[in-house]
Amino acid sequence: MTDVIEQDSKLSQLAADLNHALIEHLAASGKLNARAWRTAFEDVPRHLFAPRFTLPDNLGGHTLDVADSAHREEWLRAVYHDEALLTIFDEREMATTSCSAPSVVATMLESSQATEGNAVLEIGTGTGWTAGLLSHRLGSEAVTSVDIDPRCVAEARERLNPLGLDPTLTVADGYLGFPARAPYDRIIATASLRRVPPVWLQQVRPGGTILTDLRGDFAGNLARLTVNKDGSASGRFLPERANFMPLRSEEEHLDDLPELASRAVSAPGATRRTYLGPTVLRTWEFAFLVQLSMPGARAGRIRIKGGPMYFCLTDPRSESWARVEVKAGDAEREVAQGGDRRLWDELEAAYELWTRLDQPQPVDFTITVSPDGRQAVSLPATDKQWSLPL
Repeated sequence: MTDVIEQDSKLSQLAADLNHALIEHLAASGKLNARAWRTAFEDVPRHLFAPRFTLPDNLGGHTLDVADSAHREEWLRAVYHDEALLTIFDEREMATTSCSAPSVVATMLESSQATEGNAVLEIGTGTGWTAGLLSHRLGSEAVTSVDIDPRCVAEARERLNPLGLDPTLTVADGYLGFPARAPYDRIIATASLRRVPPVWLQQVRPGGTILTDLRGDFAGNLARLTVNKDGSASGRFLPERANFMPLRSEEEHLDDLPELASRAVSAPGATRRTYLGPTVLRTWEFAFLVQLSMPGARAGRIRIKGGPMYFCLTDPRSESWARVEVKAGDAEREVAQGGDRRLWDELEAAYELWTRLDQPQPVDFTITVSPDGRQAVSLPATDKQWSLPL
């Protein structure tokens, strides 16, 4: 249906103008530097990959479709916002796929350091836009993209073929990589993970790199690792953030535990006063250290019908929980905790550690993966080390 834009001269010109303005914005903000990537953005326009989407809440949260002729211009203008567009939802009406924000896509491409002659594996085909940009620069033969959702793969192929782009698109579990076309010079993951899948290291040539968003419930950050000859990998976290949706995988799956969440807001537990409120986690640098310090912990806000809202920490493995009421103006508040793991105590300990270490940022941390799959994040110049998964 997006060919209707090309058939309407007014909309076609608007699309070109909007795409040009977007590219200028990305270049001015330092997100799009290489001329080859800029050309790819020019020749592989975003609107061809988002015929129907739901806007994020900050832009209204409504759905736009190119098939709706009465709102076609609104659809086109929304496509070129520097925002993620939600494209596929599951049976719970939770978004599972999006067309990533252009600034994030540009950041991933630039940070991947992919260049002519490189073979690239993209984990998470999604709408196909990133695979298209990669194919434009590197050539279709050099690009492999996998997604666990057959719909994503089929629709991406339909969008890429008219552009003369024909990367290898395959339905596969990205956690396992895609050994059939290995080795690769680059693996680029456009989904977040709690650890680096060990098999990825086996599929990258020595000297090649892995770029992925390592993330849990609290925070995360882009990390780039170089694979070594002995099958290990090492690298560091980058200044850039991506905030991708979690990788959908049969190998790495976190079950939702609504019973534990319900218990967290209603069960009696040990109570005390705390100086730390949930707003402290809005400080990204601290939230990153919390994610390292509290592996397996999950966080969320839950409102009791007709009652207050609580910020809850839970640990599915130990079935431990902690809650504090979300309210403004209190220097101190009451925290309740239950289970063997005292989660709020851990949060306070993480805050004290972060302060003692002079408030390190994600870029201060390094990451190593051993040939046997053990993974650790370290803070150089200290004796601090944390194990993955997050």
